[in-house]
Amino acid sequence: MLPAIKLLFRKFHNLPANLPGRHYRFFVFSNYAFLLAGLFHLAFIFIFALHDLYILSVYNIFSTLLWVLCIYLNFRGWWQVAITSGNIEILIHAALCVALLGWGSGFHYYVLCVPLIIFLSPRPLHVKIGICTLNCIAYGLLYYLAGQFSPGTAIRPRYVKAFNYINMTSIFFSISFIAYYYRRVVLNVEQNLEIAHGQTTRALSRLHENLADAAVYVRSILPAPIDEGPVRSHWDFIPSESLGGDAFGYNWLDQDRFAIYLLDVSGHGVSAALLSATIANVLRTSALPQVDFDQPDQVLSALNRSFPSEDNNDMFFTIWYGVFNQRDGHLTYASGGHPPALLCAGAPNDPCFIRLGTPNHVVGGFEGAAYRQNVQKVDRAAHLYVFSDGVYEFLQTDGHRWKYNEFTDYLGRLHRESDEDFDRLLSAIKALNPSDVFEDDFTMLKVAFT
Repeated sequence: MLPAIKLLFRKFHNLPANLPGRHYRFFVFSNYAFLLAGLFHLAFIFIFALHDLYILSVYNIFSTLLWVLCIYLNFRGWWQVAITSGNIEILIHAALCVALLGWGSGFHYYVLCVPLIIFLSPRPLHVKIGICTLNCIAYGLLYYLAGQFSPGTAIRPRYVKAFNYINMTSIFFSISFIAYYYRRVVLNVEQNLEIAHGQTTRALSRLHENLADAAVYVRSILPAPIDEGPVRSHWDFIPSESLGGDAFGYNWLDQDRFAIYLLDVSGHGVSAALLSATIANVLRTSALPQVDFDQPDQVLSALNRSFPSEDNNDMFFTIWYGVFNQRDGHLTYASGGHPPALLCAGAPNDPCFIRLGTPNHVVGGFEGAAYRQNVQKVDRAAHLYVFSDGVYEFLQTDGHRWKYNEFTDYLGRLHRESDEDFDRLLSAIKALNPSDVFEDDFTMLKVAFT
């Protein structure tokens, strides 16, 4: 007998497969509530029989079986049928007892528990309000009829009072059980939330540490500015998150040829940063086999073959790649879906901006795509600006978002006013952003050919 009882109580906590996890709390509670109701009705079978109230005794046999059926229905996941059946039984039981024993017997108290159980159920709010309204009407109607008719069965007044006290005690016990159970549930939930919060906090702390280390690594592969020599460089890089999808670099291929590149991986965060760092390392170390790195079209074609989007979480990237030959003063370049770079030549007070871009596809997005390159003669004292679209595609303080042409016009005016001062150019552009954080990675590279 004892193993069977243990098995039953264990089953009280096994949520049926056809119910979602959010129903677990009410599922367990309703099982115990149905059991408690069944035990009450089982006791009333004998109590009513002792007082020769055989109609009520027989009805409570039916009621006890009904509550057993409710437990079975709940086990099958049919909790709405079980709750509705239980609600109807309580109303009929109260009406029958009031009709035979009178209002003073207190059996109507059980109807007052119904709204509490209904509002704890996972039904929609409007359904809960509707069911409770019907129970309120039934309770009021029962009270009215009790005042209009005399009890159908005459028993001693002290027994009526005894029923009243028994029912009051049962109701207090039932409400206390509900309060105890839900307090226990809430405490368990709070404890679990506190544990989960601590675990999440520690995990976030470790994640932030790892992201900080990753951000340090990403910056470590970026080249240092060059302040002297025939080619000089300055740059600024502000990722929109702790890790960004932009990367850039430059290096001498030999004593005459200087490679420059800037790429922008689609998306943000860790995945984009890892891919951009990988591509930058490939370019920095010239790690593409059978590729002449002074030919930008070959470099972009090889990158397109090596980094297809289907192998990189559907991420592709744009890139500008150029090679400056200081011996003949030619800049060979190619861009894949990237904003054209700007070559500034001429006198400082009257500069001429030349857009250096090629109509090529993004890299990694189209298998077998062909890439073209162009060649531009570079005069002495010229400046090259290479940047990502995050430099100009942001919502400014006036609510306007730049287009490429507007940005290049603005850069030309700043260039004339700032006398080629890169820091002043950057400060003027950043001042247009209402926040310290940009919507996209802010990357801008200036290369001076002296």
